[in-house]
Amino acid sequence: MMYLQSVAADPKSLVARMRAGKAEPAALRREVQRLASQTDGRGISVEEVGILQQRIAGMAAAGSLSSITRRDLREGCKVVLQPPHAPARDPRLLAGLLGEVEHNKRRAAFFALIDAYLDGFDGEDETLTSLAGRLEALAGRWPWRQGDQWSERIRDFSLLDPAKAPALLAERILAGDADPRMVFEEAGLNTPGRRFGSLAQAAFRSACHLVMGRKGQEAVDGQRILIAWAADETGKFGYQRAWPDFVKASLVPWEVVEPSEEHKSALIAMLERFGGGDPRANPQRWRTVMDTAPGAYAVLMRWLTRASVLQFLDIVDRLMPDPAAKLMWAYRRAFWMSYLLSDGNSPGINAAWVAFGTDGARLARQAARASGDKSFTAFGIQNDKSAQHAALILQMGDLTIVDWSHSAKYQVWKRDDKGVPQLFLSEYRYGALYSAPLQESHVSPKTFSWQKRLASIIEGRQCLTPKKAWRP
Repeated sequence: MMYLQSVAADPKSLVARMRAGKAEPAALRREVQRLASQTDGRGISVEEVGILQQRIAGMAAAGSLSSITRRDLREGCKVVLQPPHAPARDPRLLAGLLGEVEHNKRRAAFFALIDAYLDGFDGEDETLTSLAGRLEALAGRWPWRQGDQWSERIRDFSLLDPAKAPALLAERILAGDADPRMVFEEAGLNTPGRRFGSLAQAAFRSACHLVMGRKGQEAVDGQRILIAWAADETGKFGYQRAWPDFVKASLVPWEVVEPSEEHKSALIAMLERFGGGDPRANPQRWRTVMDTAPGAYAVLMRWLTRASVLQFLDIVDRLMPDPAAKLMWAYRRAFWMSYLLSDGNSPGINAAWVAFGTDGARLARQAARASGDKSFTAFGIQNDKSAQHAALILQMGDLTIVDWSHSAKYQVWKRDDKGVPQLFLSEYRYGALYSAPLQESHVSPKTFSWQKRLASIIEGRQCLTPKKAWRP
């Protein structure tokens, strides 16, 4: 009858709906089904919610709220924050509803108010903050029964204080070894909507900020908890608005010191899984992190650059056909490791990417399966040389350098040169990696001839003496 009453009150609304779609019966039936499906999740349509809210508002205006039925009071409390006419946005109407709940000790309505607050949590919304204050005062006067869990939940987690609740939840989860879901169950936030709702998201962000300030093993422990907490039922990242906070919590503690290789690999794998792949190949997902936390992003790039260089060196080692070639390659390996592990007295490698031929790509995929390290699958395919050739693409200051395996020449581009190859591509067309203005061979590696020549280009100063680190 509610729907018919609304049509009778405003016949033009029905005419407007009929004009919105086609006039055929089938199209009209589909439109009716669509309208009927617009519910607030409690089996009551958005249209019916508005009628209920207007009815309650009319009773309040007429001073007859004392005659409200139990059902209308309960249902009105459920939708106290819901559009289109949220009672909580009218202080006098909200006071009237809460007064009826308290005066008549309507438990179902009171618990419906708590549910509405938790489900609609927004710590920055003045309406919700006002509702929380009124509920907290009411909870302090409420005649709780033995066994009422909400009394303890409200007290232990300050649930009705939007400024405190997120931090208390975060501290409780980070302080224990229990699954975060157990803490949510204890706090009454264990439904899927609440576990990944706004209050849980605010708590997660608070926990990220706490972990961001940790060091050493405390950071490792906190990050492991965050990883377990962040995953939803499908294993995907559950708190999308907190993504930059999560990345910073994972990386900021390692801006100066390095974690163990095991934990570093776990962090890289987790960030790639939650972030939709290698950030170098999917930069849009990481744009906010780049802009708001360049230090954290630099940590990840440092790790991925190191992984790419080591991957290149490892796979090329396997591709070398004979002892003489392996000895020649040993000098190149030492040369690039000296810049990868730069002590600050010479330029470091800003970014790196690998382009394999088909044989190298096969070995890299085999290594990924054998080790479980997905970083081995982060590479491109080159079409300039043979299936055994591999190209290491480096950015070092204003230079882009491509060093080839086997006997191919190294290539050097300056920033303004034409045809500077882009890093992080999945495939490189013919000529893209072998057309630099400067191309030179790896002559006399034992006398460090090519090393001194290339080092002079990289460092912008003449290098006459070989460095100890260049020796295999």
